[in-house]
Amino acid sequence: MDYTKWQSKSENSLKLLNTLSKVKNKNKRNLLRGYLNKSRINKFEIQKIRKDNNLSDCMIIGAVIKGRDGLLKISEKPTSSELYTMITPKPLSWREELSYLSGFINSFEDVSLRHLEVIKSLSYLEQLETDTALRLILKYSEEYGASNFLSYKLAYLISSRDLTSNDQKIVTKIEDEFGHKDRPGFHFSALENLNSRISLFVVARRRVSALIGRVDGNIRKAISLNNFIPTPLSIDDLAEFLLRASESALIDAIYSLVVLFNLDDEFKEAKFELEKRLNSKLISGIHNLLLYTSELKNNEIVTDYYRSLNDEGDYSLDLYRNSSAFLERKDLARYRNKIDKVIGARLLNEIEIKHSHSTAEFEDEKRLLLANDGISTNEKLEIKQDTFYRTYLFLNILRNRNNLLSLTGENIKFIFENTLRLDTLLTEDEMQTLLLTSSEDNKSLVTVLTLALYRKKSADPDTDFDFRTDFISYVKEKFSGSIVKFISDLLESSPAIASYIVVSLDEVTLEKMYGLVSNASEASSIRREILMSVGKKLNQIEYIIEAESINTREKVSKLQKYFDSSRIYVDSVSMKNWLDSNPTMSTEQYRSLFSRSEAIISTAQSDNENESDILYIQLVNSGDYLIPQIAKDAFEQFCLNNEFGIQSYLGRRIRHNTLDGVTTDTVDAVLRKPEHRIVLANQQMQRIVESWLASYKAIVDKLRREHLQFKSSNSLFNASIDTDDSATSENIRLLTNTLRSTGRSELLNELIIAFCWKQITPQLENAARFIRTTLLQQAKDSIDKHFQNHSIGETQIVAELHEAVNEVFIKVSDWFQVPDTGFISASIKDLCQIILIDLNRNNNVEFNGEAIDNKYTGISVHRLYDCLAVLLQNAHTHGEENSVIHIDVSVLKIDLESVLESVSVDITSKVAKHNFEESKLRIEEAISAEEDSTDMVTEGYSGIKKIKFITRANEGKQTMRFRFDNDNSQLTLGFSIHAEIATEENAVTSGAIA
Repeated sequence: MDYTKWQSKSENSLKLLNTLSKVKNKNKRNLLRGYLNKSRINKFEIQKIRKDNNLSDCMIIGAVIKGRDGLLKISEKPTSSELYTMITPKPLSWREELSYLSGFINSFEDVSLRHLEVIKSLSYLEQLETDTALRLILKYSEEYGASNFLSYKLAYLISSRDLTSNDQKIVTKIEDEFGHKDRPGFHFSALENLNSRISLFVVARRRVSALIGRVDGNIRKAISLNNFIPTPLSIDDLAEFLLRASESALIDAIYSLVVLFNLDDEFKEAKFELEKRLNSKLISGIHNLLLYTSELKNNEIVTDYYRSLNDEGDYSLDLYRNSSAFLERKDLARYRNKIDKVIGARLLNEIEIKHSHSTAEFEDEKRLLLANDGISTNEKLEIKQDTFYRTYLFLNILRNRNNLLSLTGENIKFIFENTLRLDTLLTEDEMQTLLLTSSEDNKSLVTVLTLALYRKKSADPDTDFDFRTDFISYVKEKFSGSIVKFISDLLESSPAIASYIVVSLDEVTLEKMYGLVSNASEASSIRREILMSVGKKLNQIEYIIEAESINTREKVSKLQKYFDSSRIYVDSVSMKNWLDSNPTMSTEQYRSLFSRSEAIISTAQSDNENESDILYIQLVNSGDYLIPQIAKDAFEQFCLNNEFGIQSYLGRRIRHNTLDGVTTDTVDAVLRKPEHRIVLANQQMQRIVESWLASYKAIVDKLRREHLQFKSSNSLFNASIDTDDSATSENIRLLTNTLRSTGRSELLNELIIAFCWKQITPQLENAARFIRTTLLQQAKDSIDKHFQNHSIGETQIVAELHEAVNEVFIKVSDWFQVPDTGFISASIKDLCQIILIDLNRNNNVEFNGEAIDNKYTGISVHRLYDCLAVLLQNAHTHGEENSVIHIDVSVLKIDLESVLESVSVDITSKVAKHNFEESKLRIEEAISAEEDSTDMVTEGYSGIKKIKFITRANEGKQTMRFRFDNDNSQLTLGFSIHAEIATEENAVTSGAIA
């Protein structure tokens, strides 16, 4: 609520003064009269007005401040910008907040009654035709503007229906009425809670990370957090819930009271207070609404289309998400509230721990917890047991830790295999409890499983060490030290559990499995074998693709002269995989809008002002306004993500004592020199050295604790970006232009990573400069301050210490050089030569085309390598012996400012005449065949299928082409793909390959 929109006395009616006179507290009445002449008031003055009132006065003050003739200019048609704000007042008691809210709503009695009719008309939204439903929401948005209520109803339709182009136009009109483009986060906070393609768990983690420092431990303060838990969890949460309602649109305030009436079993006192304070017509209106909604069926809320977008999702989770758009229905409100208390509260407990009580019987819940999928639950709604509901049951049982004692090791194993996202939902204390309560028979396995979860949740290096220690012991004892055998065995009995372990067994961790793994090469080999095994067992192509990428990386790395470990490092492959798997609502909306880009056709004016014959076609993408938000979200992950971000790189530098070693070893070497022993034997000199070392280490410690920590106030780094900054605006403009020029959104995440490197470059340069100048000067000043005798021996030590600290800080500053994408650059010719070496073929190859030596970088290099390897392998294996292989390369430059160009490669080989027809038929069948990811697992992810898969993922459709020359028995296979051009800025000849 905008408290700057305070009206002066001259703008208020006599009605307001009459209302104000009803305040019984004389001091408060005089205070309010004093504020009448002010042009604006601050949050402290608002709090002064709100607190220390009896309940009757609270109601009157609610009307005085926010009523129709109140002191605040409250828009009856608010926009997203007005509503997408932080709550500024502090919550009072729940009774005071309820009275304050009642007074506000009572003062708008006629509008409030109309709002109840609006809620009723949209309560059966799933039964309405899409066009009818959208036009109804458009009508209400034109009349009442934006609201969280309408936003949820619109989000439900967008998520649950396959909208036509005409439907989309109505959606755009509604969003325009909301003022969506000015503050897209408002509507997106509803969309991301409903959209089945967006992980609720990932969204929660993002929101918590972004807002934890801004909401002062109150999740209701920000609407995007409040929307994760749209029902009050307990009487202790009620005041904050009601305050959020009173700071929202009028219809949202009324809707919150409808929700309270639906949860009357738990909030009897609140309902009783409401019935005393709301106008009788409003009470009657709410009762009539709830009587009407009680007759509605709830089994069609989750549509077939919604399920098709995530056909592996659980119905109980789908219903949980969709129920947030139908809280006017009692059964859905109660179901949402029940799950909110357990799942929702855990998603946000890093900000605020919301306590609530459970009335469930343990034995009943345990019996259901351990039952197989498909059996009926105890819900009024038609819900059958599935993974999400079982997860809820397990976490609900955990609310009483003693319940764990009755679960056996086999029970725990079953739970791990048949629940989801325990790494996100379990607290560290609960994980410790699991470790302590497992039986001796299952202790080793449960320990490994729990620590695998623990390791995903915690960045604590001790956790990492504990996980590795227990894992090594278990594998040595049970599987003769073979990690692959352990995973294979686990896949047979508990394939879902295996996936938990696989996430933890990355190559970095495997390299540290001393006693099981001897070197980095073996770690890569084991990781590849594990991924292949899991992919085949679970029929998931993603694991096999990752296994193949390890192979590709090793091949491409032959182009590297050395591994430059002194540069800042972000695992770009992991980041792209993460972005692909965890899209934001902005990304999803952008992809949706991108596919509906419109062309504007115009003609040029000639000199005589007549139209010329030249037509200009301009592609207009209505999703461009989302790119800044997409960039913000991605940059935060680029910096802070524990798996691949810069923060994890800096953490490793600090945790693994690299920083200590670099900063102390060089200095210690000076002080340990034999020629300085006599000077340093002097006790006074020893005290000086000891004092200086303490001062020097304090400088280094401050660098570690403050300057290299993203969340420190003195950090050299910032994970947020300012879109008003000129350099940032230019980077976003270039990103937008490149996306437009590609004509597709498949390359979005790849281009976003390139943007992130551009964006971080000034910060890295600043960090290097600060360390090389400011810190170095502090270290030198410290030397000069402590060593002042200037004897011959001391002068020599001082000179060498100056040289040593100079070397130290120059070396540390060099960590912050920019390797850009973290990839090497390579031409088609470079990549082909690597492949030909592997094929043991070093002759009879001809390269043609103007682009044969063009250099490319980024993930494009790996993608090009994979496609070229298939075609060259085919040409070499099936081609006639000693015949020439022709490689032709051409490019299409999309846009002068674009970092991409479209690369086309055609490889021609001659086939023996007796094999020609067979080879031609085989290729034609392979290109025309349609296969899904499961087919590719069962039948093989190789050959032409692999190129089709890669180009389809990159280009939106497979781009393989085939032609033949019967007369000369020649076959030509080719493909086209967008690749990132290597420039002087991003060409890396010795960077780290992810």
